[in-house]
Amino acid sequence: MARKSLLGWVKALILAGALAAGTNAAGAQNQFCVEHGQLVAQLSEKYQERQFAFGLIGQVAIMEVFVAETGSWTIAVTDVAGRSCIIAAGDNWESLVAPVGHDA
Repeated sequence: MARKSLLGWVKALILAGALAAGTNAAGAQNQFCVEHGQLVAQLSEKYQERQFAFGLIGQVAIMEVFVAETGSWTIAVTDVAGRSCIIAAGDNWESLVAPVGHDA
């Protein structure tokens, strides 16, 4: 139940930040962000989430997906300064694997 409360709070925070920030860089500074190591430690300790996947966002950031065996998941973006922001979080993660030789 605590996880659902946190998810609701995170979603509200993300939505409020997105509405306040719009698409300008100055507004993006209003997001709640923490040092990358802090985020990874919290996700591991509180939710048993581990890094599942990552991808580069040009030369300015990395997007990471953290997943737990329970199905909870978190998507975070980390900038070159090492500041990580939670972009989304939820439950019921399912991994899909494309068959070998199958183009998506």
